[in-house]
Amino acid sequence: MISRKRLPRLLVQLACFAAASAILWPIFPQTSAAKSLLQLSPFTAFCSFVALKTMGAAMACGLLFALAAAFNPRYLCRYVCPAGLVLEELGKVGLRRSGWWRRCPLLGKYIAGLTFAGALIGYPVFLWLDPFSIFSSMLSIRTAATVVSGVLSGFTLLVLLVLSVSSGSLWCSRLCPLGGMQDLLALLGSTFWKSRAPKPAGSWPRIVMARRIFLGIAAGMGLGFFAGKLSASRGDNAPLRPPGAVREGKFTGLCLRCGNCIRSCPSRIIQPNFELAGITGLFAPEICYRTKYCLEDCCACTRVCPSGAIQPLELEQKKRYVIGEALVDGSLCLLALNRKDCDVCERACPFDAVHTQWDEDRYIAYPVVQTDKCNGCGACEVACPTDPTKAIRVWKRID
Repeated sequence: MISRKRLPRLLVQLACFAAASAILWPIFPQTSAAKSLLQLSPFTAFCSFVALKTMGAAMACGLLFALAAAFNPRYLCRYVCPAGLVLEELGKVGLRRSGWWRRCPLLGKYIAGLTFAGALIGYPVFLWLDPFSIFSSMLSIRTAATVVSGVLSGFTLLVLLVLSVSSGSLWCSRLCPLGGMQDLLALLGSTFWKSRAPKPAGSWPRIVMARRIFLGIAAGMGLGFFAGKLSASRGDNAPLRPPGAVREGKFTGLCLRCGNCIRSCPSRIIQPNFELAGITGLFAPEICYRTKYCLEDCCACTRVCPSGAIQPLELEQKKRYVIGEALVDGSLCLLALNRKDCDVCERACPFDAVHTQWDEDRYIAYPVVQTDKCNGCGACEVACPTDPTKAIRVWKRID
């Protein structure tokens, strides 16, 4: 039975949940609304702004929501967060309804603090734990290219659902960085309003607080620096990223794993990574060419990223953006092996970057890729008839 006191809040929560689901599914054609919705989260807006030093209209609204949290603690959790509604209701009917989780420390504010400190050097470490993006990633299941990528898309939310059933409000009350950020802002707000209140004698409390803040910022910046270096060190093992992606050393920190780019791609070639990117790049989007390639007349994925991990590109800019480099394996190529008069890759390339070359000395022909024209769209790889390994494949270009 829903109490009269609870009913108005529940109606607002349901309205916000329905609106978020309609935008992210999407019921309506894909627009920048999915991007703007996630930028309304103060955690994403604030840390992305600090990391990239750029701000859009929706991100500015997110910063205003952050300001409101200083005067109305946890209002986003109570009324707006779509993931919060699902987790809250599941927690009420869970396997164990004991309140043991109330004894756990408030780790969410520390996670938020470390992420903000990492953003100062361009690598917000735990940005992908924003509950808005976690909810969004679950909705990428419907556009997944494979069963595995579908499971990976919703993996984080599934973990939180299990956690809510087994442990009540542990995530929302103690671990969520968006909730933790609101707690920190509420603390700052109360400090501001009570600034004229009598101060305790002595300066020891201030010294302790200053030291904690200094150590927290130092720890967050150190963690961000280490994670960025670890991500950048992947080198030639780094996966192909969507067009517009910032360099690997920043991409894995800025990426929310929200699934916006996955859902927007008409070719369904973007999927969550699980193998090549290491722990820092877990579940971040990668490009995988199977049956389709990156269309030369499409830049949809570059327009929906809320955090700036994928920069917006116009169509002409996207055509010049280098995803990777196509390389030919002569030991597999049917033409080079003189097994078949094949020019499929040459005919498939939309940028006229592949040409057949004749070697008079060895009396063989083989395809050659002009690197100044190739942007790694994958059309040649998809068209190549060799199986299961393609004779021409797109690899990460190492600068």
